[in-house]
Amino acid sequence: MNWSTSLQKESKLSTLIKEFYSLLYNLNCGLRLLVFRNDQLRYLTVSHDQLFLLLICYGLTAVIATYWITDRPVFEWYGLGYLGIELIGTLLIGFFLTKFPGNKDLLLKFLILVYCISPFLILIFSLVISKLPDEYYFLGYLAFLAWKYSAYYYIVLQIQDQNKVMGLMITCGLFITAYPLIIHSHTLTFWYEDYYQTNEQPIYTGDVLNYVNQEQLYYDQYQLLHNSLDLIHPGVLGKSEIFFVGFGSDATQDVFMKEAKHIQNVSDAYLGTNDRSMVMINNIATMDTVPLATSTNLALSLAHISRKMNLEEDVLFLYLTSHGSGNHELSVNMWLLDLNDIRPEDIKAYLDEAGIRWRVILISACYSGGFIQKLQNENSLIFTAAAADKTSFGCVNENEFTYFGETVFDQIKREPYSLETSFKMAIEKIKQRELSENLPHSEPQLFIGNMMLDKLKQLEQVARFP
Repeated sequence: MNWSTSLQKESKLSTLIKEFYSLLYNLNCGLRLLVFRNDQLRYLTVSHDQLFLLLICYGLTAVIATYWITDRPVFEWYGLGYLGIELIGTLLIGFFLTKFPGNKDLLLKFLILVYCISPFLILIFSLVISKLPDEYYFLGYLAFLAWKYSAYYYIVLQIQDQNKVMGLMITCGLFITAYPLIIHSHTLTFWYEDYYQTNEQPIYTGDVLNYVNQEQLYYDQYQLLHNSLDLIHPGVLGKSEIFFVGFGSDATQDVFMKEAKHIQNVSDAYLGTNDRSMVMINNIATMDTVPLATSTNLALSLAHISRKMNLEEDVLFLYLTSHGSGNHELSVNMWLLDLNDIRPEDIKAYLDEAGIRWRVILISACYSGGFIQKLQNENSLIFTAAAADKTSFGCVNENEFTYFGETVFDQIKREPYSLETSFKMAIEKIKQRELSENLPHSEPQLFIGNMMLDKLKQLEQVARFP
C-alpha cells in the first residue's frame, strides 16, 4: 500500500467520523428545539449528507421503537411508504417556505431541522403516548400533536426571522399534508401484531381446506342456528335464571372450540343452564353441526334468546373466546371465509337491540380489558382475561382451555357458590400461575355494576351442585 492510498483511506475515515459527530450535534440541536431553546441554528450542520443520515436515523429509530412496543411483531415494508409520503409532504411545504423569500438555501436547512426532531418524536409517541391507558390516550395524543406542531412553528420562526404569519402558514401546511397519515395510522411503524402467531400449525390444511364448500356453509347457517336455538326453553316467570351463549370464533386453533364447549358444560351443570344454552364455533370439525361464530349469528341468537327470557328477571351469560388485538377487536376467523371481527360496540348494540338487561360477559382474549369501557353499565358483570394493554396465555392447539378459561371452569364448580367471589379468586390464581411460569401478568379485569351486585345474590339461589 503506497502513501497516497493510505492517505486517501485516512481522509475518508476522518470524513466519516466528522459526519458522525455532526449527526450527533444535529440531534442535540433537535432535542433542544423540542424544549424551545433559543439560538440553536449556530450549532446546525447543513448538508445533503446530514439529511441522508438523519433520514436513516429516523427510519431506524422507528423500526426499533415500534418493534419494542409490538407484541409478536411481524415486519412489513409499508413503513417505507409512510416515510416516503411524509418526506414528500415536508418537501412540498419546504418548497413554499423557500419560494416566497426566494432563498433556496432554506429548503435544506428546513429539512435538516424537521428531521433533527423526528427521531425523538417517534420515540416519545411509541414509548410514552401509546402506553397511556385508554381513558387518557385521546387527551395525551392531542397534547402530543399540539407540542409537535408547536415545535414546527418554533423552527420556522428560527429560520424566517420571527415571521409569525409565515410560521403559522407553514405549520398549518405541515399538519394538512400529514392529516391523512394521522387519521389512518397515527405514527410510523414497520411492524404489525400477528395475533395468530403460534408454534403450532393449523390441523386442517391442504385438501381439507379446499374441500370446504363455502356457499353451502353459508346456506347451512339458517338451519344450524334454528336447530341450536330451538332447544332453548323459555324462562320460568318469577324466577331469576341464566341463559348461556358460548362464542369460540377463531378456527386457527382448536383451543377456542374446546373451551367454548367446556364452559357450556360447566354452566349447564352448575349454573342451571342445561335447557337454556347454545354455542357458536368456528372450526372445521364442527362446521356441519354447530352454527358459525359470526357477528351476524351472534346478533340473531341474542335477539331470539331475548324472546325466551323474562327480561326483567333472567340473566345472559355470554362467553367469548378468541384471539384479541391491540385495537380491541375480537378475531372472527374461519380461514376461507371473509368474516367481520367483533368490536365492543357491536356486542353492546346486539344486547341493547335484543333488550337484554342483565348481562354477565366473559371475554377470554388478549387485550380484552379494552372491551370494558364500552360494555359496562349498572346491570353488567364483565370479566376479561387481560388488561387493555396486556396479553393472555394458553392459546395452543393441544390445550383444552386458555389459562383464563381453565381457571373460570374450575372456579364455577366450587362451593359455596358466588360468581363475584369465584371470579376474584380466579384473578389471583391466574396471577400465581403466570408467576410460576415466569410470564408477565395478564392482569384480568373484573367490573360489576352496582345493580348487578344485588342481582348476583339472587343468582346464588339458582346454582345447583351434583
